[in-house]
Amino acid sequence: MTKALVLAVVVGLAALAEAALPAPPFALGVTPARVAPGQAVRLQITPRGGAGEFDIYLMWEQSEEAAFLTPEGAWSPRPVAFRPRLPARGAAVTVPWVPTPPGDIPLALVVLRPGDDPMTRASWTFRPVVAWVGVEPPATPAAPAWSALAPLAGATLLACGLVALGWAFFR
Repeated sequence: MTKALVLAVVVGLAALAEAALPAPPFALGVTPARVAPGQAVRLQITPRGGAGEFDIYLMWEQSEEAAFLTPEGAWSPRPVAFRPRLPARGAAVTVPWVPTPPGDIPLALVVLRPGDDPMTRASWTFRPVVAWVGVEPPATPAAPAWSALAPLAGATLLACGLVALGWAFFR
């Protein structure tokens, strides 16, 4: 009971500390927000203005294990900057991405000073921005139509009967 209370307090304090961070100098957009398996979404990282350059990470939020989206669109267990040293002023970065696996993916934009470690939350100077991407589960194959299989089953039974009859007769 005491351990659960301590864990709840620690998680609550971490959430409060993260909420107290200022908004990042970038916005994250995902269009469309829901796709079928194998379809691409458009990720857009839009600078909001300000001074400096930042390392941009796209992470799987709310995961027990770290997962970072690489510039190639694959998941990595190691920190990989999606866009290193991106200026806070300038044009938006727009890239297509085919999201995987199926289900709801909470994609977090984490903005850090160049060289800071995204695994160390104390180095976060901005709160993360989360955008959800939904990937429909793959369509399940239709159940076999038994009416289509009945003639095949009948032919198989007839063939087995003929073989048995021939075996008994020519033996």
